[in-house]
Amino acid sequence: MSTKTYGMSLDSLLFGIDKTERDLDFLCSLIEQPDQEYKIPDAVEYAFAVVALSRQLEYMTIELSSNEVDEETNLVLLTKKQLNKLSSLSDNVEDALRRLRQCGISLEQN
Repeated sequence: MSTKTYGMSLDSLLFGIDKTERDLDFLCSLIEQPDQEYKIPDAVEYAFAVVALSRQLEYMTIELSSNEVDEETNLVLLTKKQLNKLSSLSDNVEDALRRLRQCGISLEQN
């Protein structure tokens, strides 16, 4: 039984890691350096977003960091299971950030 692999641009993975880190850093700064005039409107939605971003960042940096990179094409090789997991984590982040926007916190604007 052969295992089919999929390729993801190394630049795309690195960009995703960087963006996820920046988004997570911003959300964490709201707690670490609170503004007296700005309150987090919904702690549950805030926590949901922090957890979703943390899980995605952990998966990209820990789980995928040992994957082989095709030097010729500069693609990180992923199994179908890894690709599905990454997609699921990305969907969870998008859902969490959408819910957070509904509470008044937008990472796009900040």
